[in-house]
Amino acid sequence: MRRPVRPAGVATSATTATTAAAGAAAALLLLTGCSGGNLSAPAAPPAAATPVATSTAVGTPTARPEVDPAAAVARAGKEPYAVSVRSTIEIDGEVFMDITSRQNHNTLYTGRQERHIGGRTTEIVVTADAEYHRVGGPSGTWTRSSLRFNDTAEYDLAGYAPVLLSLGPEARKGVETRDGVLVHHLGGHLDLDRLGQVSARARSDAESEGATGIDLDQWIDVDGRTRYAEKRWTEGGTTALVTMAFSDYGPPEVFDSPIVNGA
Repeated sequence: MRRPVRPAGVATSATTATTAAAGAAAALLLLTGCSGGNLSAPAAPPAAATPVATSTAVGTPTARPEVDPAAAVARAGKEPYAVSVRSTIEIDGEVFMDITSRQNHNTLYTGRQERHIGGRTTEIVVTADAEYHRVGGPSGTWTRSSLRFNDTAEYDLAGYAPVLLSLGPEARKGVETRDGVLVHHLGGHLDLDRLGQVSARARSDAESEGATGIDLDQWIDVDGRTRYAEKRWTEGGTTALVTMAFSDYGPPEVFDSPIVNGA
């Protein structure tokens, strides 16, 4: 279903939730998809991080004993890449949705995802010119719709790290290792004005659902890429939590269009 390719233009999909809080969670998430035909259940949120004083070279990132996360943010590359994302949306402490995905970043968004809500599974494929949806697994029917979102900067969370850093020293939570990867932990509260510094859409997504801001924890590697994130907010007495884990970075990929109605 997917294959490495040279960077190419692409685009994205939106989440439809059945509650207002879940709708806000999905709107602020909007970044998950799933690779190929081999889709596994989403993993639980990563274990608590362990602070460390020095780096450990692991995997793709060039690990260094950085102490300034601003240096990592400045180092973030602009070349397109593919990444796997595992996400969970919780409403008042109960899991509402699990999502697994494979998607392209630093270019127009394309990808493939599976969303699990209760006993129902929805698959979504986003290509350069359309979105495809199927409910119920292989026995379901694929339907095609027009693209609704194509702002890839919202999906890798890269725009959030500089705004968190602008909060001051209290946003710098330290250097840690998670899953053997050196990361900088950033965290703080982003009100509507701060979200507006990320993008107009980041603000409008929160504002339209009645949220006055979000609490964000973001873990970036030494090359400025988001590895983990947790978003929390309250609206109308309901608390929402979104957790995200990014892994398996690689070259951008092509996501083929599924067959619609046997065509």
